[in-house]
Amino acid sequence: MINFFICVLLSVLSSFGMAIALTEKGNEFPIKKYRVILQKLIHDHIGWKWSQVLFCPTCSSFWLTLLTDFIIGIIVLVLFGMPYFFWPLSGFISVGFTWWMIEFLNATDSK
Repeated sequence: MINFFICVLLSVLSSFGMAIALTEKGNEFPIKKYRVILQKLIHDHIGWKWSQVLFCPTCSSFWLTLLTDFIIGIIVLVLFGMPYFFWPLSGFISVGFTWWMIEFLNATDSK
């Protein structure tokens, strides 16, 4: 049971970090190349409106949680032999954490 909570926590924190890196530092050197590639891939295969998701940290954290859940699910299945995929709920946890962190930083910034 503790492994499950560690997987959820790892998924939420990694998707939060990737979302902040893509939205806040998306125009700087190491990240811009990957953001542009990801944005073109989404634009070409899904649609132009979906490619705008990368400019919103809460939206991108929700969808990046899907990516991290796939990666963590594969690792947990190979190493421990137990399945893990908690995406819709871990995505909402990630959105809530991202929104709370942005509001907290905005509140501390305004003082």
